[in-house]
Amino acid sequence: MGDALRFEGRRVAVEPGDTVASAVYRAGVRTFTRSLKYHRRRGLFCMTGDCPNCLVNVDGDPGVRACAADAMDGQVVVRESGWPSTERDLLHVTDRLHRFLPVGFYSKTFIRPRFAWELAERVIRRATGVGRLPTGRSIGVKPARTVHVDLVVVGGGVAGLAAAAEAAAAGSRVVLVEERRLGATVWDADVLQRIEALAREATTAGVEILEHHTAVGLYEGPFVPVVGPIEVVHIEAPQVIAATGAVEAHAVFPGNDLPGVFLARGAALLAGRYGVAPGRRAVVVATTDEGRASAEALRNVGMEVLVHDGGVHAAEGRGMVRAVVLDTPAGRERIVCDTLALSLGWAPRDALLRMGTEQEVVGAGEVVAPGCTVEEAEGSGRRSASGHRGSPADMPAVPITGDGYVCLCEDVSLNDLEQAWDEGWRSSEILKRYTTATMGPCQGAVCGRLLAAFAGARADAVASAGARTTARPPARPLLLEDLAAGVDETIERRTSLHDRHLELGARMERSGSWSRPTTFGDVDDEIRAVRERVGVMDVGTLGKFLIAGRDAVELMDRVFPIHVRDLSPGRSRYLIALDEAGYVIDDGLLAALDQGRFFLCSTSGGAPAMEARLRDWIDRWKLHVHVVDQTAQLGAILVAGPAARTLLERLTDDDVSAEALPHMRHADITVADVPCRALRVGFVGELGFELHHDRSRGRELYDALLEAGRIEGAQPFGLGALDVLRLEKAHLYLGQDTLPDDHPAKLRLDRVVAMDKPRFVGKAALERMQALPLERILVGLRIDGEPRRGIPLLAGDRVVGRVTSCARSEAAGGTIALGWVRAADGSFPSELLAGDAHASVVPTPFYDPEGARLRA
Repeated sequence: MGDALRFEGRRVAVEPGDTVASAVYRAGVRTFTRSLKYHRRRGLFCMTGDCPNCLVNVDGDPGVRACAADAMDGQVVVRESGWPSTERDLLHVTDRLHRFLPVGFYSKTFIRPRFAWELAERVIRRATGVGRLPTGRSIGVKPARTVHVDLVVVGGGVAGLAAAAEAAAAGSRVVLVEERRLGATVWDADVLQRIEALAREATTAGVEILEHHTAVGLYEGPFVPVVGPIEVVHIEAPQVIAATGAVEAHAVFPGNDLPGVFLARGAALLAGRYGVAPGRRAVVVATTDEGRASAEALRNVGMEVLVHDGGVHAAEGRGMVRAVVLDTPAGRERIVCDTLALSLGWAPRDALLRMGTEQEVVGAGEVVAPGCTVEEAEGSGRRSASGHRGSPADMPAVPITGDGYVCLCEDVSLNDLEQAWDEGWRSSEILKRYTTATMGPCQGAVCGRLLAAFAGARADAVASAGARTTARPPARPLLLEDLAAGVDETIERRTSLHDRHLELGARMERSGSWSRPTTFGDVDDEIRAVRERVGVMDVGTLGKFLIAGRDAVELMDRVFPIHVRDLSPGRSRYLIALDEAGYVIDDGLLAALDQGRFFLCSTSGGAPAMEARLRDWIDRWKLHVHVVDQTAQLGAILVAGPAARTLLERLTDDDVSAEALPHMRHADITVADVPCRALRVGFVGELGFELHHDRSRGRELYDALLEAGRIEGAQPFGLGALDVLRLEKAHLYLGQDTLPDDHPAKLRLDRVVAMDKPRFVGKAALERMQALPLERILVGLRIDGEPRRGIPLLAGDRVVGRVTSCARSEAAGGTIALGWVRAADGSFPSELLAGDAHASVVPTPFYDPEGARLRA
């Protein structure tokens, strides 16, 4: 026996080159899905993956486009829409309830009573969707790799292959991506032969051709992420050519969604490529040369074919097409048939073109000249290789002859759009949001132009009302696990002391992109070293920036919510960084230097964003400021503990006394012959000196500190000890203790915000939020039990928060934590449950609340 797949329990033969759609259609299946809202029958339509009509479950994966999935021996294919089955769907009764399911149904129907929505949502979720997500199976691990080339071509048709071959022959490094096999959607033998010849030319010229790879979208760079069967490829190239072709335009008339209604290319592909007759008797309605030529492909598989060049008034039938009513010069004519093939114009697949700018992406072939000949497509492709920008052709309007379905994905009819228009939703963008047209699996590929044409014809006074809706990635549906694809080679950042840490026996772990020591042995010993003697820690991962220029003071004062103008050279100030919404996005230290310059430290993970934001504000405000990122240039070592000053005094001739270098001051000193900028800081709650130095001398300085510190019992410490030390002082970790919408009041950081300043980034938002009651705050907790980070906090039987950081602290005498608490009945509870342990809200810091030790 030959190859076969299993379709809903029965064996279906698979011929060489079959897709799931062609194999199943050959076996007599005509209904592939049920529509989202009204559960109408839907059958094969485009055969190119551009519509939602053939989404099935293949080997447990829902929402697979049957027409684009290669059929393989042993596959298990089922239809998932409809209840109890797709073929006999009792939910089809909703097709008779249009008056009770109007456009905007969800918004209109369940506003009141509120509880009704919770009940209805469960029913709606069960009745709609394209299938059930697979559960209980292992997560796929798909690596990602980055490719840097001169040109990426998306689309492996005639134009795309010609463009790739031409560019590669001129010396460019070229990658071409094609979501199917080359020529998989071509039914004309002559065109297929030309594709094969161009593929050989491109390969000989050095083009890397990635078949079965789908371009997700176009991002700034240009950057094109591409999803393949076993990997995700991140392609970065200065030039992108979109040769994504066109699909025949979707027409609107009564019955336009019945099984048996095809786009002419789809019907010809089924017949000419797979040898499957779409039906017995076909009417081909065509205004294009290709559409008229497709009639011959249908005749070759034994179909009776009538070609008509007029309009379609309606398609008739219940489960599938039984007849069509045509508009002819002599009037309307009804013709009995079981297949209707349409070629009434073109809808270019221009999503990638519309995602980019003219400097990033060029179109070639049918995407700019739909319906062009093979010769014209090849010429367009070769010209695009040198940057020629083809002018998009004007698309003639596709006739709308009566109420039919505009959006096949979301069951949005012409009548729905007219009703929404009458209700005041009067532009293509807001019609999209209200009706959900173009928001389904096809992402507007089939219906986007029709929606824009509908709005444009009715909004003469506002030209933008009829504009195409915004093109956004993904251009094709993809799996969430593909979005989260890993990498083949992890880019790991290391400080200058990385090898020394390994020699000292450190256990290294990833912290963001950095490799950092977690511990050098026993975490408790490291904590006691800092609290009782002296500890030495590599903090070279901190973001470090030199800010200079005549407007440096202006920039710092306008960006950060602290007083900057009174910060004299030698002084430092803790700061938080806010975005325009008043939310905390980073924190750090600002040290004033001479000549109006500043040294800015940010968190390790926040350095790239800090630089980008500063440069953005410089450009917006047109300031004269230079920002130099010194993160990679400078190392930094923290020396902290009661004996920290004693240790430094043994290695420097500079004055580091409490009078000369008090807390929150800084000075340039030389330690063990290494020039350093010493910042008096207190993140761990003890006397501390942060020594910033040239990275190349980091090991020399580190070893000198440890060697000289033997007398005091100096000991290196890592992130494990730091986590407990900073928690004892209630210093938060951004991202761990914070949420994206946290403003200073929620974090109890109001004290570091100078609301008396005339302006700073986020001030207007903070002023508005001051009038609102706090709904949650970050608090200190003492817990009578073991530390359990992330555990919910309960007040009675209500979850009112969670623990964000937690540790058992010797210095604080028990289990301490930071956590979120929400207001309950107008106030914040102070007695809580953390699992089965009692938790009390207490003042912070837990250790040395007066800060006497760090100011020593």
